[in-house]
Amino acid sequence: MTLQENIKKTLSEAGFLPDGGLLTVALSGGADSVSLLLLLRDLGYDVHALHCNFELRGIESDADEAFCRRLCRQRDIPLTVHHFRTASYAHRHHLSIEMAARNLRYEWFEQQRDELGARAVCVAHHRDDNIETLLLNLIRGTGIHGLTGMSAVSGHVLRPLLNVSRRDLEAWLTSRNQEWITDRTNLDPDAAIRNKIRLQILPLMEEINPRVRETLAATATRIGEAEALYDDAVSHERSRVEDADGSLSVSALKQATSSATVLHEILHPRGYTAEQVRDIHQSMDGESGKLWESRDGWRLLRDRGRLLMEKDEDAHPLPPDGNYLPLEGLYEPRRGFRLLVRRQAIDPATFVIPRDGVTACFDLEKLTLPLTIRYTREGDRFQPFGMNGSRLVSDLLTDLKLSLFDKERQFVVCSGERIAWVVGQRVAAGYEVDANTRHVMTITTL
Repeated sequence: MTLQENIKKTLSEAGFLPDGGLLTVALSGGADSVSLLLLLRDLGYDVHALHCNFELRGIESDADEAFCRRLCRQRDIPLTVHHFRTASYAHRHHLSIEMAARNLRYEWFEQQRDELGARAVCVAHHRDDNIETLLLNLIRGTGIHGLTGMSAVSGHVLRPLLNVSRRDLEAWLTSRNQEWITDRTNLDPDAAIRNKIRLQILPLMEEINPRVRETLAATATRIGEAEALYDDAVSHERSRVEDADGSLSVSALKQATSSATVLHEILHPRGYTAEQVRDIHQSMDGESGKLWESRDGWRLLRDRGRLLMEKDEDAHPLPPDGNYLPLEGLYEPRRGFRLLVRRQAIDPATFVIPRDGVTACFDLEKLTLPLTIRYTREGDRFQPFGMNGSRLVSDLLTDLKLSLFDKERQFVVCSGERIAWVVGQRVAAGYEVDANTRHVMTITTL
């Protein structure tokens, strides 16, 4: 199979035919991207080149841009160039230069694809990149997904060269007397390790099997085919252990086929490491209250027979001192949790106190307005209606068997410095409606 036939086969299998609309092509000026651009043009595709100048190498970055402009002008290929202040972006977002450059280019690629009405953004990852990724993941430790390498299509990103070697691309350019540029640096954060794989490990492997690159690529393809079966099995088990709120049933998880694998597939995308997943799996029969935090801001809590999960950024949207409640109307102290505040004049002889379990009713004249709403604090005490003396709010919540997450999210409504209502749980004494009440305030959870 010729180089062109190879690429055409990859594109056809991905559903991209020459008459199927515009393709944007990421053009750095290196052998891989130059080959991709020219091969697509030769195969009859409508292409538009995109070049990123990250302003990281001074005149060398400008020379790369000039090369790309000259190439596209000579070939009559439209080109769009964008300059990025990569270093300042990395500093502002607390990212490495490599990660900042990646974020910037893919965000801009997608923006250009959308503005130009293109079907995809073509990038020049080839077979050797895929093999290096497979070995890199294998060395670091990975599951089945890390052994499949990159896919030809990922969203709007298209990789037509995945079945083509770097050597074949350079040979093709040489046969056409086509120049390319060699970047002395590499924006890949794993460049040093990849260089060792490329220059040391793969040559040693080729001494054992001269066709090891083809073998590894074929292995990745077979694993990719098996991956679909694996994903179906994991999805089936996941549906049995995961509830609609994202919590996991420990008993169902323990009955799952390869429960450790199912747990890994649920937690790893949320930033949990393999070591954390092992610890969580081994702690499923442990006491309630143990907490694990992931690098992506997730928190997992072992609570009785469940594993509860929440995103840390959603845990405490209110300031520590809380906010004032409106005197009337809707108020949403936390996303998805709303309160309806109403005031009305009443006849105490005929007024019926709501007993719906979601409404608190107060004598308006006994309240110190405006009311405030906040989260519970350590040491909070109140006197529940109908009880002599006070008790700790934390003891009430424990008696109600609330989880740590629920305790952290528990609101209290305060009249001045005193707690008037542990929201949704208990109303405090001293604010009750009686025979002398003429105006009431009701607060209902929605």
